[in-house]
Amino acid sequence: MMIVLGIESCADIGSVAIRDENKVIGEITINVKRNHSIALAPMVDDLLKLANYELKDIDAIAVDVGPGSFTGLRIGIALASSLAYGKDLPVVRVSGLDALFAVGQRLNETDDVEVIPVIYGRHNEAYVSYAGEYMVVDIDEFLANLKRDGKYLFIGDGCLSFEDKIKECGLEVMGIDSSFHRLSGDAIASLGIVGMANNEGISPLLVEPLYLRRPEVDINLEKKLKLNDKC
Repeated sequence: MMIVLGIESCADIGSVAIRDENKVIGEITINVKRNHSIALAPMVDDLLKLANYELKDIDAIAVDVGPGSFTGLRIGIALASSLAYGKDLPVVRVSGLDALFAVGQRLNETDDVEVIPVIYGRHNEAYVSYAGEYMVVDIDEFLANLKRDGKYLFIGDGCLSFEDKIKECGLEVMGIDSSFHRLSGDAIASLGIVGMANNEGISPLLVEPLYLRRPEVDINLEKKLKLNDKC
């Protein structure tokens, strides 16, 4: 029986879970703005104790590698990599967009509804998975370009941030409970199980974040350097 530890830290939600192929064994989730550097590692320790597991009982670690908060995802990746390295475990890189898509597919009761994961970026920007691609989009432009005769299930924290825009866009949208819009450690662990079955486990030394755009700190530094050059 494959046992996977899932780690989610790419937004305000911090969540860790242990699951096997059939069920979630345990999960701890907090919703505290950017507190992952303090809380995430103790959450893993507490979860293992409560589930009566030790790290040596885990077969792999799955971690959300993005897109999302640059700081949050780096914290999650660092924790996953350090835990895996200490016990010589493989790590499965999971995109939060794929995890949301999998949840949406389970909620989707008909084949004619298109599931579109939406993760909030900044301002009017969102990360979406659409037509087999990960994209950074202006949410107004993206919604305007969708087929008006289609049926859609939008899922992800971007749906909460852009709830009014989605309601006003004139599309036929399948409603779901707001709790499904939040990524969880179990959603990441579930795709970790799938990833291990597909031989996608990699060395913890090779785990890299998924960046769909450059970190804002890099952009601001580049602007500052250009400004200094002009001076």
